[in-house]
Amino acid sequence: MACLLSSPLGCKDTDAADRLESARKREVKLEKKLSKLKDQVETLTIERDALVIQHETEQGCRKQVIGSLTAYGGPEGPHAEVTARVAAQALTLLERRVAKRKAGEKLAIVLDVDETALDNFEQLKGSGFCFVREQWDQWVKTGKPEVVAGMKRLYDYARAHKVAVVFITGRREHQREATERVLRAAGFDVWEELVLRDEAENELTAAEYKSGRRAKLEERGFKIALTLGDQASDLAGGHAEHAVLMPNPFYHVD
Repeated sequence: MACLLSSPLGCKDTDAADRLESARKREVKLEKKLSKLKDQVETLTIERDALVIQHETEQGCRKQVIGSLTAYGGPEGPHAEVTARVAAQALTLLERRVAKRKAGEKLAIVLDVDETALDNFEQLKGSGFCFVREQWDQWVKTGKPEVVAGMKRLYDYARAHKVAVVFITGRREHQREATERVLRAAGFDVWEELVLRDEAENELTAAEYKSGRRAKLEERGFKIALTLGDQASDLAGGHAEHAVLMPNPFYHVD
């Protein structure tokens, strides 16, 4: 009321001053928010740049790893030579065991399939050495793996000396027909048994599954002179006189 008594314009001046002061306060708040946003933008920019560098570094390292694995396992690489050398050592162990064989003794060797008897390098290289279930399943159906260097000689010796050959693979039971196809195509055309995982074994670790299957062979009266695999889990758990680890720098299975 005081402003109305003193001057008809007094209230307007007061309202204008109040609005100006309020606007200044809002401006200060907005400036503080803007400053925080600028700090956040700067932080995010730094983090983005770091992630870009990390991604480029990881991609560069991955290319180096792929290049190294490709060179090692390719036709000019040393993988076949190294593998053949290990297979020859396994053959020597088997020859010595056969020489000590007792009358009526049922000897057997147990072989893993992938990267032990069969070489899937073409599929591994094509997938960038990454396991993708759909790609692997398609390869199992239609692929044409090679023979792992040195393994055919070991197989032939076992067959010639009446040593039972048993394949124990992590492949699934529904892949039996495709697995038999590629084994026969590679020259492994006769076996005592081809063991694939059934549904009841899907929850087992690789070591539990494979050692359990070797134990069943022993229950049938076999002496397992030798077991070969490219993973430590192929060999763990015992139930074999000798265990030989085949070289595989391409992947690891627990």
